[in-house]
Amino acid sequence: MSSSKFCTNCGQKLNAEAKFCNNCGNQVDGSLSSKKEKVLGNEPASKFKWVNIVLAALFVGAILVYFSTTQTKEEKVISDQPEIMESNSYPPGNFTMKAVNAVNQDGNIVISLDDVKQHKFVSFIYQGQKGAVPLLAYINEDGKVITAVRMCEPCNSESFHINGDQLVCDACGTTWEINNLKAISGSCGKYPPDPIPSKVAGNEIRINENSVIGWSRRI
Repeated sequence: MSSSKFCTNCGQKLNAEAKFCNNCGNQVDGSLSSKKEKVLGNEPASKFKWVNIVLAALFVGAILVYFSTTQTKEEKVISDQPEIMESNSYPPGNFTMKAVNAVNQDGNIVISLDDVKQHKFVSFIYQGQKGAVPLLAYINEDGKVITAVRMCEPCNSESFHINGDQLVCDACGTTWEINNLKAISGSCGKYPPDPIPSKVAGNEIRINENSVIGWSRRI
């Protein structure tokens, strides 16, 4: 004959084989969860803790992926720029700009592709109805043509040079990566020469006039 036992929670008399109290649902076999908890949908705190940890890790991971794949305005323009050679490099020391001529033709600002290939880093002026806008063009290390407004806006400098893989403002010394115009050092780092989209057609680099006419200072 099986002996009886009592529930440690409510005192209800139980059969020896009982796993749960038929009065309060308390589990009497010593395991971590109870029948009452299962009925009410209450899981152990430790399980919820691990679920929260996993969810937090997934959230942090999603944030990191978002910021690692989100391009800056400069990167978006540069990524679409034409590639005219496989790669390019600049000699050590200061590599200064070479002034070249630009013409306005059929709604485009046009400079010679040969000039940019030869000098690698050139400056020119767009003369429009609203005044002159200083521009520059260079070939980055990826062999892409970069065209931009030639201005370091916080210090109003229009003069730059390239030193190795860095673009340097001659006035304040702020430096940017020549490949993507990301700031390296200096107080004007947030305002690199503002890249302007351009295209290559034959021996011409063409910048749509509207891109320059519509340009305004960022500060």
